[in-house]
Amino acid sequence: TTVFSLIAKPARATNIGSIVQAYCLAAIHQEMAQAGKVAPEGMADYACRCVVDRLKEGTSLESARSACRASTARRYSL
Repeated sequence: TTVFSLIAKPARATNIGSIVQAYCLAAIHQEMAQAGKVAPEGMADYACRCVVDRLKEGTSLESARSACRASTARRYSL
């Protein structure tokens, strides 16, 4: 194990998290716009942070999306 490999792993995880966060936010905004609705304040950030956190824990994307959609719906009474 080199110093570079120890530093590179957290950096890659952060980059992937940022990419997932960006795509997630765009998807939520698009979905809400198509439904003719406005997302409650903080909802998109909450949902996308949930997905990123679950992916970092090793959860599959589909499981993360499903669990976070349900959690967000409960939290924001959707």
